[in-house]
Amino acid sequence: MKGALMSVSGRVLLRKRAIIETINDELKNMHRLNIPDTGLSTIL
Repeated sequence: MKGALMSVSGRVLLRKRAIIETINDELKNMHRLNIPDTGLSTIL
């Protein structure tokens, strides 16, 4: 299996990316909840 072992720095970068994407998703969800129902939520 080529590439089965990942370096420590690669795992750290993946973990950081996962955390950033999770926070970004949460912020998007919070933003959707705060938009008044003017039809803008369907655009986003």
